[in-house]
Amino acid sequence: RPALKRQVRFATGVLASARQLEVVTQTTAKEVDRPSAKHAPVVGSSWTDSFEGTVGVATHHDGMSGTERQDVTDDYAMRISSSQKEVEAGIGLAVSKLLKLERGAVSHCHCHAADDCLNISVCAATTGKDAFTIAAWNPLAHSVSEVARIPVSGGRWSVTDGVGRAVPSQVVPLDERTKGLPLLYLNSFGMSTRQVAEAKARLENKADHVLMVALESLPPVGLATFHAAADAESTVARAAPPPVDVAGEAAQAGEAAEAPAFAEAADTVVESDVFSLTFDGASGLLKSLTNKRSGATTALAISWGWYNSSVGGCTEYGPEVPPSARLPPCSDQQSGAYIFRPNSSTPFFPGPARKPAMRVSRGPLVTEVAQTFSPWASHVIRLFRNASFVEVEWTAGPIPVDTPWLPPVARHSDGRPMPNNWGKEVIVRYTSGLEAGHTWYTDSNGKEMVKRAYNRRGPTYPHDYNISEPVAGNYYPVNAMMALDDGTHELAVLTDISQAGASLKDGEVEFMVHRRVQADDSRGVQEPLNETMCGCNDIHAAPGKMGAHGREGDGGCECAGLTMRGRHLLLFDKVPAVRAARRALAEQLNFPPLLTFTDAKVAPFKPSSSLGAPLPPNVKLVTLTSNYADIHDGQLLLRLSHLYGAGEHPTLSQPATVDLSQVFSKEGLKISAARETTLGASRPLAGRNHVWRTHSRTEAAAREAEEIARGAFESRQPFAYPKVTLRPMEVRTFLATFA
Repeated sequence: RPALKRQVRFATGVLASARQLEVVTQTTAKEVDRPSAKHAPVVGSSWTDSFEGTVGVATHHDGMSGTERQDVTDDYAMRISSSQKEVEAGIGLAVSKLLKLERGAVSHCHCHAADDCLNISVCAATTGKDAFTIAAWNPLAHSVSEVARIPVSGGRWSVTDGVGRAVPSQVVPLDERTKGLPLLYLNSFGMSTRQVAEAKARLENKADHVLMVALESLPPVGLATFHAAADAESTVARAAPPPVDVAGEAAQAGEAAEAPAFAEAADTVVESDVFSLTFDGASGLLKSLTNKRSGATTALAISWGWYNSSVGGCTEYGPEVPPSARLPPCSDQQSGAYIFRPNSSTPFFPGPARKPAMRVSRGPLVTEVAQTFSPWASHVIRLFRNASFVEVEWTAGPIPVDTPWLPPVARHSDGRPMPNNWGKEVIVRYTSGLEAGHTWYTDSNGKEMVKRAYNRRGPTYPHDYNISEPVAGNYYPVNAMMALDDGTHELAVLTDISQAGASLKDGEVEFMVHRRVQADDSRGVQEPLNETMCGCNDIHAAPGKMGAHGREGDGGCECAGLTMRGRHLLLFDKVPAVRAARRALAEQLNFPPLLTFTDAKVAPFKPSSSLGAPLPPNVKLVTLTSNYADIHDGQLLLRLSHLYGAGEHPTLSQPATVDLSQVFSKEGLKISAARETTLGASRPLAGRNHVWRTHSRTEAAAREAEEIARGAFESRQPFAYPKVTLRPMEVRTFLATFA
């Protein structure tokens, strides 16, 4: 369920901003006056309460994990979307107050429909307009800089900030892959050719360019504005030089599978002020990555593939798996919602074998390299000016059900070939030159990093690990990042949604970005993961009786398979530098500036922070909400956390002390008292807390526990208002009184 995972992650960021705007502007539910159609069980009195509830319910273990039926998934998505509309009304009113605009003047593009989604460069609020204003709210308690991508009409734009100063910007043509995404929402069942054409005309993206704007130094927990105007003659954001096509194979989805003899060509080098990328002229793949500031360099390739979903069979063990560690290789277990089980350890190329097409677009703010591996597997690599990361925006889908580019494996009784209707589990793989000793690290629910080892389990595992699945057995949850290092340099890959990941070869990490399977794994869902763009999976099909356009038991569905787009951020540098940057960057990726738009005239507006001082760089403002004020005598819920784990960084992993009276010292958000509570604010934190008594089951586990204890900060420092000290990874909750 990658789409539901992304919806929950994005909604969490919107919720954080909405809570803050509600507090800062004192906007009430009565003022918003737009209750959700399907309200969650009422807990608080805020216009964010229903949204908070629906997002929370979707994190159920049979929710965003994907182990529920399609109609349940649709209900989760519908409830989140419905309650988010109430929140957007509140956000619009709050921003209007800050900018002194009339009610209803502020618009959003938050993916509630095919014509309203910045993720695919569709936004009615900015398309077909000669001018508009961007209002960017930063929910983080630190100043951040971001490059916004705004769909527009026309290729000449200028951008100024809230006080009239020119802002760096760049215009690029909208690429064909992105243009086609809104059309995938069409359910053409029963439509005539004319009706299909009319429906496509309504769905097509009316934008033809993307305006990239440098949102520099956004104030912590604060607002900044940027004005964009078309056809300006001075300080204009000229369209970047036309994209350049680099030689590649122009293969189409229907081509027969052939092993192409790739022609020799010169390497292509693409650079920013921080990174240099070299693409191999023969293969078309990325070849190396160099951090120009530190001089660190590594071989690096980015490739796509898919595992064939098992429908039962035998697992092939490689020579690296000793016979003593092998479980019986044969099983009728199928791959499905609960279980990932490929039928081989080698991924297939996503379509006919080909050299990926490559297009390079260079500009003063952003340089892009678009690579197409097949019509359903592509990515764009972006180098931003003065950025410490490389962005990879991947797009997967619609994943085909049939596999016509591979020879048929079954035939009818009369000899006619049967279609290869195979499940496909799609991956993006990063292959580096780092020698990491077959170890890597994944985050634990966005918190501490956990060491992983190929074909092994940690010392707390109760017995020797017997390997039944060489691929799936090395996959782990990745909620925030996956990293590996050679002791000197580190490669970290950050993700904007929860995914699964593994390192199957030394120095290599791969992420499962999408799945489309054709069988049920017999674990209770009783239907395959075969999602479509328009959610029209038919409800009366027997398990396994589905086709390329959704389940077709009772008709009514002619729709493309679900298509996903997401981002990976690559960090490569010396180990301390990567570990210093990756936590803050993960926060920025998952809690980005909230963008709203208006075409009303906005008075000059100086960027404004609601805080008297930013939090220390290793401390996060987790929660600030008035939702529970009515049941806590008007006190607001305030929650802070330490971003780093013990030993993760020489200085940023040290305890951090925050003076609440300095951080919250501005009028409108001025703290006067606070008392600490349990994590959920259900009772005061007083007296002696429960201490877990644990023991290690093995000597190796005991040694690991001793090593961890040596670097831990075990003594909790009592809270004495206004100062609080947070240990590495510690989370502390307060009920606070604000003037």
